[in-house]
Amino acid sequence: MNSLKIEKERDYVYNVLLAEKSIYQQIKLYDNIAITYDEISDNGLYLFPEILTDEFKNFQINLDSKILDVGSGTGRSGKLLKSLGYTNVDALDGSMEMIKYVKKMSGVYKHFIHALVVENEELPIAENSYDVALMSGSASPSHIDVNAYKQIIRVVKPGGLVGWIIEDKATCKKLSSRFQNNYYSNTLMNFVKKKLWVPFNGYNPKLVPNATLLKPGEVYFYKVL
Repeated sequence: MNSLKIEKERDYVYNVLLAEKSIYQQIKLYDNIAITYDEISDNGLYLFPEILTDEFKNFQINLDSKILDVGSGTGRSGKLLKSLGYTNVDALDGSMEMIKYVKKMSGVYKHFIHALVVENEELPIAENSYDVALMSGSASPSHIDVNAYKQIIRVVKPGGLVGWIIEDKATCKKLSSRFQNNYYSNTLMNFVKKKLWVPFNGYNPKLVPNATLLKPGEVYFYKVL
């Protein structure tokens, strides 16, 4: 891919998809691009789902484990999990159009949950329901706020995993105030202090090259307590 094409992709991602906005504005955007999102992202420059799924394999989680794909989008992560043999995966997304999209897929997801992940509102999911929750892209700037991670922790069983991948620190700081002045990392640590979870060694975070737009990404995995 030539440099002009890459710069065009970066302009769209950084100035539209990841530009600072409310979660409600973000959902409206995804509703509008749900049908064409795969064309936008499947260009060899966005590898978050592949990287997170590959790192997840290292934990050798049982294939019948109950997994929540948080911000399931067009189901790219779900399809990768299915290819690994995971058959007990649920889709969660705040965009109804994205939910409609993945409902058309066969054998990827068991259940479909339309809900926003926000700080002060519990998800319509029972506590301790899942063995694993994964966020591939949905933890990025202008997506799920770090304070809302506690709602994801609530629905994962003690001993279960929460894993995600985001852009590198420098990129996140440029795009969102929530990543400046160590706010993001401090909030993650506050959940540790509250004994909600602990990070896995090597994943707090793990820097991975060429994750998106030829820039690195950061992979996190925490164990729920």
